[in-house]
Amino acid sequence: MNSVSRSANVMGADIWDGDPEIIWDTDITGEVNAFFLREARLLDTRRLREWLAQMIDKNIRYVIVSRQLRYKNDKRYDLPDEVFIYDDDYECLNARVEQFHSELNWRVNPDENYQHMVANTEIAQKPGSVNLFVRSNWFVQRARRQYEIDRFVYCRHDELARDSEGKFKVVARHIDYDERCVSGRNMTMFL
Repeated sequence: MNSVSRSANVMGADIWDGDPEIIWDTDITGEVNAFFLREARLLDTRRLREWLAQMIDKNIRYVIVSRQLRYKNDKRYDLPDEVFIYDDDYECLNARVEQFHSELNWRVNPDENYQHMVANTEIAQKPGSVNLFVRSNWFVQRARRQYEIDRFVYCRHDELARDSEGKFKVVARHIDYDERCVSGRNMTMFL
């Protein structure tokens, strides 16, 4: 198996299996980078309802997987390599957003501070498709109180489509989370 997981292949990330033709058009790359920077700002400032309504397509598939990395010659297990941390649609994401804003949610009282950072963005397009396939690496730090600091590093595969107004929306997101077990206190945030 290559570096892209099975679930990512189903979601269109198989474009990264080979050596796809990367889009270098400065207008498109600038627009995608601006989209990601705005998304990071909305998530950092906890404007989750705005993020969901403006940046996420109603037919989203939002997946976070962790894969067990085994020795290449280890044949003892016939189990799947990936474990789903999240496998959400729009309704699930909406429920998570509402839970985040609930007064009963002890995890965000006191507030948490977030910093999302994106790097190594590559954009490609499948032949015959109008959607863009974007691979990027992200770093997120979550801080709460003096000693509660969690850091997450992951690779993201996004499929972006334009809505009726010509603005990008995420129609599929697949996140490869490298840690087999979440080392932070939880993963109740949006990556």
